[in-house]
Parts: sequence; structure tokens; C-alpha cells
Amino acid sequence: MTLFRPAYCLLPLVLLLCGPVLAQRKFTITGRVKVEGGGLENTRMVIYKNGEKDRTVNSGLSKFVVDLDFNASYVMSFEKDGFVTKKLVFETKAPAEAVANGFAPFEFAVSLFKQYDDVNIVMFNQPVGIIRYEPDVDDFNYDTDYTKSIQSQLQEVMEQVVEKQKEEEQQDKEMEKQAAETAKAKAKADAEAAKQAMVLARQEEERKAAEARKAEEERKAAEARQVEEARRIPPPKKEEPPPPKPPAPVMAKEEKPKPPPPPRPVRNSISAQVVEGSDGRRAIDPVTGVEASPVHAAPAIAQEEVRPEVKEDLPEVVRQEELIVEANKVVTLIRLEEAGFITEFKRIAHKWGGVFYFKNGDTCSKEVYESEALASAGE
Repeated sequence: MTLFRPAYCLLPLVLLLCGPVLAQRKFTITGRVKVEGGGLENTRMVIYKNGEKDRTVNSGLSKFVVDLDFNASYVMSFEKDGFVTKKLVFETKAPAEAVANGFAPFEFAVSLFKQYDDVNIVMFNQPVGIIRYEPDVDDFNYDTDYTKSIQSQLQEVMEQVVEKQKEEEQQDKEMEKQAAETAKAKAKADAEAAKQAMVLARQEEERKAAEARKAEEERKAAEARQVEEARRIPPPKKEEPPPPKPPAPVMAKEEKPKPPPPPRPVRNSISAQVVEGSDGRRAIDPVTGVEASPVHAAPAIAQEEVRPEVKEDLPEVVRQEELIVEANKVVTLIRLEEAGFITEFKRIAHKWGGVFYFKNGDTCSKEVYESEALASAGE
């Protein structure tokens, strides 16, 4: 979409004229802003007066009214991020007699379109229209000469913009179609998932019901077994009370206890004599003697102790030898593996006569090489 154009269709602006009004001190303009493919949010109208910024309008741009001073030059810039900026110039110089008679409000509309990377918009750095007083009509109108000078450029740009808008519309339709297909597939998948969930829920309910029936059957079977066992067990016998104790005998008369009998004389089994003592018994002379001990000392046996021979387990040494013949040297590589540790020896004999020895990458003497590397091979 473009700016509304006048009757002769030269500019994307529209001019609606009304009848003369009373004398006025301000030149009133009324306008409308439309954003193609977007809304008016973040859209602004910046007004410059005589080359200096006068004001900025950020709201109410769907239909606005602005009063301009006479005998001044105004530039109105309509801006929105991501969209092409359009400018209008208002030259408000007019004869005093015409100003005294007054002018009808000047009406116009501006349409902003998206900015495309491959569309040249340099021509929009200049105004898309200039409005000034025209003596022929005794009113404000578009400068037709300026309009003719930019008409061809404006038409070319607008054709490119229309083509881009069609491509964008087609892409939007394709995206909408894909989104609809995706939503349809998702709805189908959701319905299938819901159906599967219902099947699983029904199966779970049936499983729980089966478990409940089984538990009830087991409970009833257990109760039946308990009843059957109760029938088989005889009732416990009643405990008979113990017989009453016989009454204690009643003594007619209290009898006095009898005194203990005198001690009897004790005879010794050896002398068969009565032992004397304080109690009237006679003493016995003790019989003493030495008894031979039944414990005999063990005879001493002289014998030399033979100690077992202790064999020391030596770790096994695994030996690997490799001969590497190269163009200018011969390398003898020997690897000794003992208890998991590897020791590497090298003997490098160069064609020019030099011989070098190495142990684990470090240089060593010939004696070390022969005593360790060759000794393991029995040499």
C-alpha cells in the first residue's frame, strides 16, 4: 500500500479540500498513518520547523490534527523501526490576504511499508511530497513539478515493494499451511496418545480389580481354613480345683523336747583305740612314712635337629629381543619384563662406526648394557 494520492494520481498522498472557513492564525493539517503488515505501536511522527526539531508525536497517529505556523518551513518525518521512513514538506508561506480569509484543513494519509534488503530506498531520503500555497487555486496543494520529478523513481520502487509483498505473502501462506499441517499432525498424535492412555488406564483398572478379587478370594479361603481348623481342635478341658489340705493335727498336751543323747566314742581304724580328749576320748599317735613318687624324669635323647630348606621364589623375567636394520644404523632392542615392570635397552651401531647404549631412553655404559641386558639371556 502507498500514500493516498490526489485526483491526478501523482503522489501516494490524498488531499481533501473543504470550503473556506473563518480567518485563522494557524494552518491546520489532519492526517492518518497506516503501517502495512504491522501495527502503529512504536511508530512516531517527528516535526522539524525551519531546520530544527519542533516536536515528536508517538500516539494517536491513526488520526491526528496538527496546527502549523504560517510563513514557516516544516518537515514531517514518519518513522518505524524496520520500515521505510517517509517525509513530507509543508511550506506555509502565503499572502496576508489569503491568510486572513483562512484555509480549510489540509488532509492526507501516509502508508509505511517494510524495508527489504534488496530494494533500493535511497530516493526516500528526500521528501515524497511538497505542499505549498498555489496562487492558481488560492489554496495549499502539492508541488506538481516536484511530484513529476520523483514520480518515475517512486513508481519503480513501489513495483519492487509490491513484488516483495507478494513473495512475503506467499511465504506466510506456506508457513501457515505448514503450521496447520503440524497442528493437525500434533492433534492426531495427541488423540492417539490420549487413546493409548485410556487403554492403559483401563488395563490398570482391570489389573487392580483382578488383584482385589484375588485378595478377597484369598481372604475368604483363609477364613474358611481357620473355621475348619477350629472345628478339628477339641475344646480345652476345664481345670479341676485342687483337693483341700488336711487339717493340722491338734496336740492335746504340750510335750517337752527330749535332751540329745551323749556322744558316742570314735574308734580309729588303724589302732582301734578310743581317742582321748576333752570329751573323754583318748588320743592316737600318728603313723608317718615316705611314699615313693610315681612321677619319673624323662630320659634325655641327643639328636641333631634338621631344619627344612627354604627355597626363595625369584620373579620370572620375560625377555624380548628385536633387531632393527635401517639404512645407516642397526638397532638391537631388548625388553625385560619382571613383576609387571618393563626395562628397555637399546644398542645403536651406526655405519660410520659409532656404537651407543641406552637404558629406558637414557644413555648408559657398555658394561651396564652387557651386565643387565645380555646377562638375562645367559650370555
